Amino acid sequence: MSKQRARNPQSYLDEEHTLSLIPILFEGKGYVKIVNRKHGQMKFVDAYRPDGTVITFWLKQGWTDAINFCGVQFGMFGGADPALLQDSQFIDYVAKRVTSAKDKGASHALFVHRGNGIIVNYVAMKIDDVSASYTEQIAGWPKRARSTKTPTLYFEDTRNMPDAMCVSVVQSREISLELILEFGLTATATPPQSASKKVTAEIEYRMRQQLFRSKVGDRYGWKCAVTGFATREVLDAAHLPGKDWRWNNEAEDGVLLRTDLHRLLDRNLAEIRNGQFWLKNGALSGPYAQFHKTSLQLAEK
Repeated sequence: MSKQRARNPQSYLDEEHTLSLIPILFEGKGYVKIVNRKHGQMKFVDAYRPDGTVITFWLKQGWTDAINFCGVQFGMFGGADPALLQDSQFIDYVAKRVTSAKDKGASHALFVHRGNGIIVNYVAMKIDDVSASYTEQIAGWPKRARSTKTPTLYFEDTRNMPDAMCVSVVQSREISLELILEFGLTATATPPQSASKKVTAEIEYRMRQQLFRSKVGDRYGWKCAVTGFATREVLDAAHLPGKDWRWNNEAEDGVLLRTDLHRLLDRNLAEIRNGQFWLKNGALSGPYAQFHKTSLQLAEK
């Protein structure tokens, strides 16, 4: 998220959207089950390999949504002016955060970069390499690593700038999710991949679908607009008439429906007409008849 949006309601919504995209990323790499969990302000991902073993990642979302650079922040110093602190105090601050993540079960870290709503790049590494990377980055590029007021570890920068090479200390320790899937805790660092190879077209498409569902779900308070049904696992986002899934994917472009009602739309047994759910002849009798001409309802705020 951008610095301007940090610590406001939108940042919390962005965080929830990011968490909804994480399973798609891991499943696209072959993991069989993903569990997101939180400990206070810290976020973790339990990624299950096909053999049943679990790799726990400390999840950090990058603070910028600019496409060409991104870094993760580790918190803000309280009290003293950060400009007066020694580099060693910044290093110790990061080390304490890493220790806390390890104490909560993390063996790896995952830094994600969101742009245009979806995850456009990510870096995975062993948890101890977070501290090592930050120590090297602050030694070589202190202005960036100190970031005025908060320890910041940059993991992506494709700009033509002299200090863009600061990301090399992270990229040299990067481990692909595929290698972690194959070798588990014994997987070692590999040459960095390009973002385009990491986030495939299929994964990107599924992420955009999920992001659309999250936006529509938030707008409708995660209740079916026709029935009021409120179990997230069986609620779908359907595009409204005249909206194209290739271009129209904002919250106002969709309606939240129970999965079976969405299926009626897909099979041309129902339609959205003038803000109402209309059934066609093939579905007018039976259990769905009660929903004919029901007005679509947003959840009360």
